[in-house]
Order: sequence, then structure tokens, then C-alpha cells
Amino acid sequence: MTATERQGGFTYLLLLVAVSVLAFSLLKTQEVRQMRYREQQEAELLFRGEQYRAAITAYRAAANGCFPVRVEQLLIDKRGPTRRFHLRQAWPDPLTNSKTWGLIYDPQGRWIGVRSLGKGTPRRKTGFSHDVETFKKAKSYYDWTFKVESDPQAPMPRACGR
Repeated sequence: MTATERQGGFTYLLLLVAVSVLAFSLLKTQEVRQMRYREQQEAELLFRGEQYRAAITAYRAAANGCFPVRVEQLLIDKRGPTRRFHLRQAWPDPLTNSKTWGLIYDPQGRWIGVRSLGKGTPRRKTGFSHDVETFKKAKSYYDWTFKVESDPQAPMPRACGR
């Protein structure tokens, strides 16, 4: 057997190691990409949920403490002499890509907030602007609630002229 015949298997072994290292690095890259995508979705969920919470607060402050009944009322508030726009757009849930959110009601049936209907466990545990303890302890995205405080003294929707 000559020297070149013995080296043929060594080159094949080096090629297998190189392909294995390449496959492993691609797998790690995919994991990092998925993690970053999930972080972006969480950040977007926090932003959009906060937009709804702030819009409900602004709607209540605009006149007599009434809670809105529909998203459309946050988009164009026709109460009063001038129109108000509390919400720029009807934001879709970033986890489901659906305009349908989980609606949160107080015990009297007033709409006080939204929550995501997306599946999964949140990765983020810090950096929340409101209700920090609830967000920290959340076991799923459904537990992330974006709501205003319930007000038992607020007028019921039928008393607000809707």
C-alpha cells in the first residue's frame, strides 16, 4: 500500500468533521434567530398592549369616566364637539397576528383591558412599565394583562349613551 492510498481516509474524516461543525453552527444560529424573534414579539406585545391600556385611560378621561365598549370608540371618539383619536390603529396581537384580543371585563361588565391569546411561556421577566409583579409571575402570555383599574363608581355603558 502506498502513502497516498492511506491518506484518502484521513481526508474523508476531516471532511466529516468540517461538515459536522458547519451543521452545529447553523443549528446554533437558528436557535439564536428564534430567540431574537420571540424577544421582538414580546416587545411588540408590550408596546401594543400598553397602547390599548393608555387608550382606554384617555377615553375615560375625555368625558364623565365612561369605559369604551368597542375598539372603534378608541379609534374615533365622537363624543363632544371635536373628535378624539385615542388609538392610532386597531393593533393586531403580535403573537397570533389576529385583530382578536382577549378582552378583560370588570365584575360589572365594563371593558377595562386586553390580553394576548397567544400560546407560549414568556422569556422576559424584567423591564415592565406597569403591573410588574403580575408580569414577572406570568406562566403564559395569557397572564400578561394590559388593563386599567376597575372603577365601581363609573357609569355603566348604557348610561353613557351607547
